[in-house]
Amino acid sequence: MKGVVRKLGFLATVTIISALPVAAETGMGMSGGDNIQKDQCLLVAQTCRDSVDSLQQRIDRLEREIGKGTSVYTKEELRSLEFKLQDAIQSMEVLTRGGA
Repeated sequence: MKGVVRKLGFLATVTIISALPVAAETGMGMSGGDNIQKDQCLLVAQTCRDSVDSLQQRIDRLEREIGKGTSVYTKEELRSLEFKLQDAIQSMEVLTRGGA
């Protein structure tokens, strides 16, 4: 009997662990309004393969992410996003002035 219980417990654990990536990808396990996610490409300052933005698009994305506030991001993450937004705005200003 103990062997059967162990095998069932092991089988349940393996099933749950193998389902976690699918659940995370589809948003399962989240309650109602928890569907808002962090934009890791903006947050980690890395270029994501499927995310190539113009400077204006990057500014728009940063503003949208900052608008999510502390319900999604920590204060440190928001500070980082705000710094990146200011940098992008300054870059846009330099480009629109003709690089001078």
